[in-house]
Amino acid sequence: MSFEINNVRALQIFQILRQGAAILISIFLAKSILSTEDIGVFEMLTFIGTTVSFFWITGLNQGILPFFPKLSLAAKKKFIFNVFLLFCGISFFVFVLLFFLEKSFTQLLVSQTSLPYYFIFITYLLFLMPSFLIEYIYLVQNLPQRILSFGITVFVLQIGVVIIPIYLGWGLKWSIYGLLALGIFRFIWLIVVINNFGKINWDFSLIKPYLNIAIPLVLYALLSAFPTIFDNWVVGWFYQNPEQFAIFRYGARELPLAIALANALSTAMIPEVAKDFKTSLTQLKNRSLSLYHLLFPISIILMLTSTWWFPIVFNADFVESAAVFDVFLLIVISRLIFPQTILIALGKTKTVLYISILETLLNVILSIWLVQIYGLVGIAFGTVLAFLFEKIAIAFYLKTKEGIRFSEYSPVGWFLFYSLILTGVYFWKSFSIFS
Repeated sequence: MSFEINNVRALQIFQILRQGAAILISIFLAKSILSTEDIGVFEMLTFIGTTVSFFWITGLNQGILPFFPKLSLAAKKKFIFNVFLLFCGISFFVFVLLFFLEKSFTQLLVSQTSLPYYFIFITYLLFLMPSFLIEYIYLVQNLPQRILSFGITVFVLQIGVVIIPIYLGWGLKWSIYGLLALGIFRFIWLIVVINNFGKINWDFSLIKPYLNIAIPLVLYALLSAFPTIFDNWVVGWFYQNPEQFAIFRYGARELPLAIALANALSTAMIPEVAKDFKTSLTQLKNRSLSLYHLLFPISIILMLTSTWWFPIVFNADFVESAAVFDVFLLIVISRLIFPQTILIALGKTKTVLYISILETLLNVILSIWLVQIYGLVGIAFGTVLAFLFEKIAIAFYLKTKEGIRFSEYSPVGWFLFYSLILTGVYFWKSFSIFS
């Protein structure tokens, strides 16, 4: 019997594998002989890499989804090659900036004058960044099985190259070299994909209309990621301590399953909503409900038990991280509603961008204010409130400007039921701890 899987499921599993790899690496590092300071160095390097790459990679990839299906077969092949050149060019530009402005980046982002293994890590980024094209090329070619094969391969390797050298006693340096080898491997895989589906033919006339769609999405991705980036920056600025940075980073994690499943659903539904609006809204509502029944109960259980299992899964040095994690679990409330999916499908990318600017300003104000009152937990609350504001604002726009009610794409009753329970559990637990 053949194994059938669609693009939505493939992307969801791919995102679960990505998040799972990151969590397993964190657990193994916490259980290893590395000090909390060494783990903080690894987290700082990872944070820098994410900060300089996530927004443009996400935006450019999302821009492919509504643009690619409209091309002819010959144009599709040329486009794949041209977008590959674009990714490589931006990656090289980012690498050059990181290479020549090392001190500026480390001081600005993590409040350190320098970091060990920095140049090895940015070389890894040079090869890694273009390879994020791979799963999206497979997606537009309707090859979900290949998305899975790629994900299983690279994320298993990622765990291995980071963890094995440390447990063999070789130290963090060889883990970073392992990542470099993995980056080269991913880039070679990308070359094979481009050879299979692309055609060497430079044609800027294809890239220009694509960028008209993608650039607002790049800016939206930057602003959407900004709360996370800013939170880490606030920690570095106020504490200037790798150990506190590690403690916050280990706690500042949304429910990984929620990110994976929600992002994959949102991404896969954009072209569906654009093609068949009414039917797709019903599908989005039904699929949202399925995620509610899975992810809200998991979030509630994790919140009730986090103080117990956090030091066991990681180690006693990270017991403070549990309080930050509890707050970040509340983000699932805003993560599991999808007004932005509809707005992007309608082509209202500038509206999404404007709302994200307001969200960013709100997050800056709240995080700086609340960190001075509640410490690391205050930073987390700033992010939760900013995320919620974004979704409410987009939903309000859809209702007032497009006539699309929240109930058309969200199961309102179940949403309120689960949201109130999760919020109630948080405040009950917080009151119990401090009373």
